[in-house]
Amino acid sequence: MKRVLLLSLTALLIFAVGSASARASHTMSWGFQLLNNPNARQVALNIANAQQELLRTTEDQSGIDRFKESLDRMAMSKAIRDIVYYDPNSDAPGYGFVPVEDGWIYYEWDEVSETMKIFHFADGGWTEITIDSGSQPPPPAW
Repeated sequence: MKRVLLLSLTALLIFAVGSASARASHTMSWGFQLLNNPNARQVALNIANAQQELLRTTEDQSGIDRFKESLDRMAMSKAIRDIVYYDPNSDAPGYGFVPVEDGWIYYEWDEVSETMKIFHFADGGWTEITIDSGSQPPPPAW
């Protein structure tokens, strides 16, 4: 009886110490990597803040509102690419309309002056912006 009790107590002690040391090394190694590294602490704080903000915005916006906002951003991104990277020698049209919250944006390549003209329609009137692609300076010499 004493032998069985002694063997079971020894086995229990070995299992308890082994599992506790395994958990301690895992927890301690992660904790020290996070606590002693200011960059890791900042990253963890940024992730936590972003997750908290995501929950807040998810509650405020419905799925259809987020989808509409995503489409608006995609349309604006495409228009910006069309304007900035327009190649007059390509077959792409040099004009287009983009809907924005408070009106419309219309862009058009002027072949005579070789400029991209951008018009913004809001409050019943057009505002014009001209982007001159002009002569580019030579690249820097190293």
